[in-house]
Amino acid sequence: AGLGPGRLPTGQYLTDQWPVLHAGSVPHVDIATWRLRISGEVEQEVELTWRELNELPRSSNVQDIHCVTRWSRFDADFEGVHWRELAKLCRPIA
Repeated sequence: AGLGPGRLPTGQYLTDQWPVLHAGSVPHVDIATWRLRISGEVEQEVELTWRELNELPRSSNVQDIHCVTRWSRFDADFEGVHWRELAKLCRPIA
């Protein structure tokens, strides 16, 4: 934590807020009908509802983010389903 030497890359500015991370409108998504489908180079195709996805084990991660648009945010806290939980279900083909 803190602004130690080298933590903020040259040319970056520090922000405490999330900048707008999309262009245009954000579509409305009905989570009652939303599905995540994993197919292709996998041993087992998988389709999950929003509820099923959120019932998978969750993990958290705290990290600094340095965007190509020159903003940085320290100690961003993320939580969600790690890709390895999905990999266990679909078993990607190596």
